[in-house]
Amino acid sequence: MKKAKPSPPLTALSLQGGGALGAYEYGVLKALYAVRGENFVPRVVAGVSIGAINAALLVGARTDAMAALDRLWREKLCVDAAFTPESAPAPAAGENACGIWGTRPGQYLSFFGNPGMYRLKPEYCFMPFCAPFFTSSVYDTSLLKETLAELVDPEKLNRPDKTRLIVTAVDVETGRQAKFDNAETTLTLDHIVASGSFPVSFPPTLIDGRYYWDGGIFMNMPVGVAANALEQIEADNPSAVREIILVSLHRTRGALPETLPAAAERFYTLLFSGKFALDRKLYGKYSAFVDVMQKIDAALPAASPIRKHEGYRDLIRHRKMDRVIVIGEEGTGAVGSGSDFTRRTLERRIADGFNDAMTCFCPSPE
Repeated sequence: MKKAKPSPPLTALSLQGGGALGAYEYGVLKALYAVRGENFVPRVVAGVSIGAINAALLVGARTDAMAALDRLWREKLCVDAAFTPESAPAPAAGENACGIWGTRPGQYLSFFGNPGMYRLKPEYCFMPFCAPFFTSSVYDTSLLKETLAELVDPEKLNRPDKTRLIVTAVDVETGRQAKFDNAETTLTLDHIVASGSFPVSFPPTLIDGRYYWDGGIFMNMPVGVAANALEQIEADNPSAVREIILVSLHRTRGALPETLPAAAERFYTLLFSGKFALDRKLYGKYSAFVDVMQKIDAALPAASPIRKHEGYRDLIRHRKMDRVIVIGEEGTGAVGSGSDFTRRTLERRIADGFNDAMTCFCPSPE
């Protein structure tokens, strides 16, 4: 008698924010679909900032998701460095912001705009010294809206029965995190743009009378919302296996910066990676807590009055995450500046993300 084939795991993806480092996320996703097959469908995808943009294309691409992501990173968001010599290397492993040709020119090029994401506001072209007193942002993000409109079908963003899509932002006035979930609201392209409206570079995005900034301000790795959504899927199925795959774009450890640009890059890396490190520590405790609660529930007599307690019923709703995979903290990782959208650097990051993920998904036999 043949053994029943185990059901595939219920998978949630958590995609971090990090500007041009998002090319690494595309490489990871490319590897994931290569290993799991073209019919693989994540049940939850949560994204912040550039992670929200990648998530929108993964879930809502008008055509093939990988083809759309490839076009996004190799055409739409790419800033060509025509004056960079062919011998100029992309950032090497462990490098954060400094070779003469490795990262700085890319940062400077993207300062003038990105063809698929943003352009300088006219005020900064004609009266740069006065502009800060008349506008609250440097760039106009209408180009990003055009890119998303070309590559994403809004109807596909709103199929929670297939994939739960969640992006986060921050309400500018209240300072609270806003969760935009296709199981609770109809997502639009504005929700995706809002998640990537990083101040003060980009303007806040207006949605239903409220203004929103980048979700990374509050939490740059949306692992919490991904886990909460995943545990609601097949909650009554005791054999369900749940996994979360996180793509980390900011490593805690790094080289001592020797220049001002390198120091600024290191500061932003620590700012965003520190929150994720704290969240992972709490997550470990949470997982153990859920495991204990399930054991208590199994041992508690059916007639116990505790079962009627509202707090107890809420606690036992939680489900354990059986597997947590973090990609980006080992291997090459997403290196270089989040402002560097030059073709050479993006190609390197796509390859690094793919290779790191393949090493994780298909480890070499010892």
